[in-house]
Amino acid sequence: MNRFPPPQMMYPNAFPASPQSPSSTMVTNSGKYPSSPPPPPPPVNNNIQQQQYGNPQQLPQHSMMMNHQQQQQQQPPPQPPPVSSLPHFPQQQYPSSISQMNQNIPPQQQQQQPPPLHNHSANTTQQHHHLHQHHGMDQLTQKMGSMVVNQGWNQMFNRLEAVNLLAEKDIYTKAVQQKRQQQQQQQLNSQQQQQQRRDDLSCDKDVMRCTMHKIPETASLLQKSRLPLGILLHPFKDDPNIPVIQDSVIVRCRSCRTYINPYVRLLDQRRWQCNLCHRINEVPEEFIYDYQSRRMIDIMTRPELNHGSIEFVASVEYMVRPPQPAIYLFVFECTSSAVQLGYIRYLASALLASIDQIPGDSRTLIGFIAFDSKLHFFNLNDDRPVHMIMPDIHDVFLPHADCLLVKFHSCRDKIEYFLRETLPNFPCNSNDDDPNKIVADHQSALGPALQAAFRLISPTGGRITLIQTSLPSAGNLSDGCVLQNREDPNQRTINSNQSNQALTPLLNPATDFFKKLALECSEHQVTVDLFNLSPSFSDLATVAAIAKYSGGSIKYYGGSGTGAGTMNPLAINSMLLRFEEDMKHYLTRSIGFEAVMRLRSTRGINIHTFHGNFFVRSTDLIALPNVNPDSAYGIQLSISEDLRDFNQICFQAALLYTNSTGERRIRVHTIALPVVSDLIDIMDSADHDAITSLLTKMAVDRSCQASIQDAREALINANIDLISAFRLIHTPPYPGLFISYHTRLLPLYTLALLKNTAFRLGISTRIDERVYAMEQMKSMPLKYIMLYIYPHLYPLHHQFDPKQSSPMPLQLSFANIDRNGVYLLDTYDHLFIYICKSVHPQFLSDVFNVTQWSQIPDEGDQQQLQQQQQSQAAFTTPPSIAMMTRPPQSSLNNNTNHNHAQMNGFLPNQMMTMNNNNGMDDPPSTSTDTSSNDIVAGGAIQNNDQHSSTANNNVDDDNNLTLATKQKQKRSPCPLITLPFLNNETSEHIHEFIEKLLDDRPFKPSFHILREDSRLRYSFLQYMYDDRNESAFSYYEFLQHLQQNLEK
Repeated sequence: MNRFPPPQMMYPNAFPASPQSPSSTMVTNSGKYPSSPPPPPPPVNNNIQQQQYGNPQQLPQHSMMMNHQQQQQQQPPPQPPPVSSLPHFPQQQYPSSISQMNQNIPPQQQQQQPPPLHNHSANTTQQHHHLHQHHGMDQLTQKMGSMVVNQGWNQMFNRLEAVNLLAEKDIYTKAVQQKRQQQQQQQLNSQQQQQQRRDDLSCDKDVMRCTMHKIPETASLLQKSRLPLGILLHPFKDDPNIPVIQDSVIVRCRSCRTYINPYVRLLDQRRWQCNLCHRINEVPEEFIYDYQSRRMIDIMTRPELNHGSIEFVASVEYMVRPPQPAIYLFVFECTSSAVQLGYIRYLASALLASIDQIPGDSRTLIGFIAFDSKLHFFNLNDDRPVHMIMPDIHDVFLPHADCLLVKFHSCRDKIEYFLRETLPNFPCNSNDDDPNKIVADHQSALGPALQAAFRLISPTGGRITLIQTSLPSAGNLSDGCVLQNREDPNQRTINSNQSNQALTPLLNPATDFFKKLALECSEHQVTVDLFNLSPSFSDLATVAAIAKYSGGSIKYYGGSGTGAGTMNPLAINSMLLRFEEDMKHYLTRSIGFEAVMRLRSTRGINIHTFHGNFFVRSTDLIALPNVNPDSAYGIQLSISEDLRDFNQICFQAALLYTNSTGERRIRVHTIALPVVSDLIDIMDSADHDAITSLLTKMAVDRSCQASIQDAREALINANIDLISAFRLIHTPPYPGLFISYHTRLLPLYTLALLKNTAFRLGISTRIDERVYAMEQMKSMPLKYIMLYIYPHLYPLHHQFDPKQSSPMPLQLSFANIDRNGVYLLDTYDHLFIYICKSVHPQFLSDVFNVTQWSQIPDEGDQQQLQQQQQSQAAFTTPPSIAMMTRPPQSSLNNNTNHNHAQMNGFLPNQMMTMNNNNGMDDPPSTSTDTSSNDIVAGGAIQNNDQHSSTANNNVDDDNNLTLATKQKQKRSPCPLITLPFLNNETSEHIHEFIEKLLDDRPFKPSFHILREDSRLRYSFLQYMYDDRNESAFSYYEFLQHLQQNLEK
């Protein structure tokens, strides 16, 4: 059987290169929209909670003063508490520091273990005396301490709980409901929240998260559990609460160079013991003495000892060279396909809108290079932009290299003029005979353009933003920068056949040109970020290597999300709107330059494989020329030595980078996990989200190295092995498919992965879309990966208030779709509103501003779309979209003069503007009709004056005018959401809920409105992962398949 090999044998070489509401209560339908009652929320399995968590309130207070043996004899076993008296559970089910473990351990046993770092109830003198008293503990005391710590962890987790998957219905909805209830109870108990904040010394679990909350003490024990061991890391996550330390001294271990953290052992005021290598180090005098106030500092108040995440301002010793300035170079395609797409004007609009928020200081530089079959350079130092053309792309050199990058602040006016007057109208016309003809060709010299950009930026380093719209087709053939179309649309289904291995070469680069160039970029602190807008095949598997190995990011817009083979004008317009909004976020997000990241761990834990976009310099060090808050990494670990001598294992990630203002900083994240010897404890501490994410990254590597079929089999066998391991320690009371409570969602997620674009077989799938899905799974943060794997399905037809509660997500089955319902499907990249046929007319009026279901414009109704485009009187563009996306109109004039240069090897070019009505290159029209109430759905706009007047025929004209005016003043807070924002409670709540989903999301999704009879309804139905389709199991059939393999 095909399985993921153990870490000792897998990948012998290193890689070469929306917040949920705290309330889970849904407001039921109050009868406003008569329909069938909503299904009641699934009941919580209280037996599991009561058995998993004891009630500390039932323990007598004096029992904590007894020794452990007396407590076991005198204290009766706690009875399961009633549901109303269940204790408030913290969100983090394991203690994050040794001091938290000690709270549930008798005092006599606490003296047998290594002393805690923090004791907030004791003064500093007593604590230092206590620390000094236990210095030099013998080996027996250490073993006893380890045993007591494990007992404290067992009090938190109790014993293993089992779930019969075949008997559980709506297991995902129940899991979400239980999580929300725990969060709600936690928020109601403010005292517990304060205690958790004091005791939670590990970094945020969204920053660093392990696949299991307890570490096996041996490699054989890890092998028995059949669980993968790894760390998911999001090191540059935006967090304003991270303390910044500007002291002149940074305390580190002299042996392993670990940064001092909350889990070190303080021996006295002058010495501390490293928690990774256990070396004893001296405390610098500057760490405990304030020279300004001439007073001693209480060492326990230092931020380094109270926060799991910390950031230091680095000193000169951490600098190989002076900090580099922020340099931004934009390399964009201007071929005929780019002109037809019309994205350049949206790029100019995004740059103008974000020009004040681009990170940098007075040294920041910016430049622009365009390419078709030639290279186009722009000199922005003169009074007017100078456009220079290089037709010879076989011998690339830089004309006026000093003028191609200009200082952002000193040349601000010239840059704005370029963005307003030159870029929106580029490429321009130079043919006097045909003023409407645009000078552009179909060939793309992407490779030579990247070579020129690298030469320009390599002396200093910086960021290259590459925008691609077609397959590279011009350049030196011997270099490998010219690519051929490797995808035959007629062979997509055949290549997706399970028995066909022809798909694997298409997932790997055709040439190594872009990889080699990426490695050179990484060596010179240059990162390339790729934005791919090609609606046709662009060989993303090959071109993406330029971003993958240079530490960049990849964004692909070619997939329409509707399953259509080609993109219609409305889909293109939606894509350009997304591109503009994403570009605004991209330009203004935080950025770190010339970064390196190292992961340190306790002796006995080895790093096996890195996952993400970077270049590996050594076994534990990765190079990141640029680091951004939207990228995350996975690290697969292995146990090389027995860990019996340790009571905890620590991991520390250190990110050294230069911020946009030229300041060198070090961001440090630390977590600590206990070591256990019981297989039950290991199974009970599993994290199914983290495990799913790590298995996904491993499956992506397997797909590229072997085949997608091998990766699918390995994912299935991972579930079979996990259930088999569980059977070794749990005897089921009756026949069924039992699994650990903390891994109960793993089979559901595995089935969703098998139907995901990255791993699905038997369905026609574009190669670029499959490659992009794999890249997403390798580099996205954990919470977005889980949404990408298992989307959220929300019912919108039930009344709810997003400020108090959010709709409960449903399991992805069409059995949960009600005929009179309206549903929102969030797949991370796409948002679908699916409208069933029997929706109440009042809901249609409140949300869509129509009276009949058939009046809702549907994206799949091409005939209706054509009629809407032909009828200018009845359909118009909404101001909320046009105002947000239309480039400045001052740039659209035909009298702009540009300087041009004529030099050796260059052709002069008189840059002229295009006509305002030049087809698809123009953004949507800004014409509005203030006397009508417009509706936009899927890009279609419908006038509803007649309906409004009919519905309000008993109200006088003045009131109608006032209501219409108020309604027109409402603007959607989400400019990409083409849903009318009406002046009623239901519409406002739905928009608030959508805004809440998208609030903290870095890149915005496309938006689609589909009726039940839509021709594109498959784009919604394909995400019903729990149902059977023509090439995959349903969820119940998948569970039966697992059970049959277990019985073989």
